[in-house]
Amino acid sequence: MKSTEGSVSPAGETEPAAPAERHAGWNELFFDLVVVAGAGQLAHLLHDGPHLADLALYGVLYLAFWTTWAGIAVYGDIAASATRVRTLLIAMFGMAVMAASVHTVRGSHAIAFVIAYVALRWQAGRVWRRGSVVVDWPLAQFGSGAVPWLVSLFVEAPLRYWLWALGIALDIVTLLVSTRDRALRRAGERAARRRDGRPPPGPAHSPVAEPPRIGESRIDAAHMGERLGLYVIIVLGEGVIQIIDAASTRDDWDRPLAATGLGAFGLLAAICTLSLLYGTNGIPHLRRDTLAPRLAMLLHAVMTGFLVALAAALGSAITHVDDVSPRGGHWLLCGAMAGYFAAGLVAALPLADRSDRVWLLGWGLPCVVVSVALAPLGAGLPVWATIWILVGLVCWQIAYDPGAPGAGRSGRRVRGLGRRAHAG
Repeated sequence: MKSTEGSVSPAGETEPAAPAERHAGWNELFFDLVVVAGAGQLAHLLHDGPHLADLALYGVLYLAFWTTWAGIAVYGDIAASATRVRTLLIAMFGMAVMAASVHTVRGSHAIAFVIAYVALRWQAGRVWRRGSVVVDWPLAQFGSGAVPWLVSLFVEAPLRYWLWALGIALDIVTLLVSTRDRALRRAGERAARRRDGRPPPGPAHSPVAEPPRIGESRIDAAHMGERLGLYVIIVLGEGVIQIIDAASTRDDWDRPLAATGLGAFGLLAAICTLSLLYGTNGIPHLRRDTLAPRLAMLLHAVMTGFLVALAAALGSAITHVDDVSPRGGHWLLCGAMAGYFAAGLVAALPLADRSDRVWLLGWGLPCVVVSVALAPLGAGLPVWATIWILVGLVCWQIAYDPGAPGAGRSGRRVRGLGRRAHAG
């Protein structure tokens, strides 16, 4: 397990050689297959024009599913070759139960979803050895967010859903406020309380025990970034599945279907380009080391949640290609893209100084505004027209991305920002 003790090397000491680059192993790739099933089941919650209650339930269940995946992914990232295959298989089975429960989660399968989720959160905390703190993923050893889910087993809807939302809110707050120093301090305090509660070993004149030493385990940023990028590809693949499934049910393949299908595929391809080639961890515009790992992963959760919603919206668009898209489906399509653009804007802002932020807002904010405005103003447009407008917005961001590969010295402020992003 990759861990450090937090000691600082003396000045002038030769730095150790960089470790060999890691890639996702076969076991990890097999484990990620459960994401395919989970994304597909969660997307079904948004079919047929979702209401606000559907969107809220989808958001809670998606974050629960993603959090479970992330906890096991962090374990595999840090444990590396010491990862237990049995642990991955148990987690995969538990997540499969969660995915299978989504379809009727408002009914009898809610209990199955909650039990699987709580059990996996408990398992994700047990895999870590005592005396080491996962400072980059606070949820690994702080499972208070699972407590409201456990309590929800003893209440009925709608209070049950509020408890689920409370559990997710606790996890989000933990990710936002936790820091390395705070995590190490709390771990030290817990270890000290355990030590003080035990009888002193040996005779009474034995020396006082030393304060417990707490190590820290860190994420391999490059390897975890690859896992997060692969997750984005899986989610975009769900969009492809939704498009193909919807098109396969149609008898007439006409021009509106061709325009809509090409636009939908083009939108997914453009998002893939913007997220993976113009970003980090599958997040558009994110540059390395600009966000703490826990915050980057939280942003990844939010962004991929919007992409799963986009997949459902594209399937609905293909289904209703001959007429105006249903109001709920149209709003979902525009809202999902607005959320995606907003995530990219949030990722880019920490990199910029005050003057660059003005430019970035003028470059990224219009995409959010147009996507939001398109929901009420474009309700009467053909489906294919709405999709191609969104394709144009993504292509705009690709053309003027601050980290564009091979950007020349055009004198634009954005290109200077990109050079600073890649400096060093």
